[in-house]
Amino acid sequence: MLRIVLGLIAGGLLWSTPAAAQNLTIDKLLGRWCGTESDYTFTRDRLIVEFLDKGPSRTLEIARVETSNTWIDVYWKPSGNTVFTDFSGDGREMAQAQNTEGDMGPRRPFKRC
Repeated sequence: MLRIVLGLIAGGLLWSTPAAAQNLTIDKLLGRWCGTESDYTFTRDRLIVEFLDKGPSRTLEIARVETSNTWIDVYWKPSGNTVFTDFSGDGREMAQAQNTEGDMGPRRPFKRC
């Protein structure tokens, strides 16, 4: 009986952790995200980046998407990738992870617009 109770408690703790509860898919990215330097609009096959300094927008084509319980890795055509992480439980916040390859950019937080 004690094993059953402990198992239920452990299972409940695992279920309540953000990573286990998120089950990330590309659906978490779809739509519009507002950042401090740019706004992103994701569809299933592209990302439109609108720069807040009024620079020209940029469209990136999505080649494929890989996911885990804590991140979504978007691969671009013809090459390159970007990792998105730190998704809030309510799906209203996330961050573009720091790109450590060649010091390509800092972590960038985003909120749903």
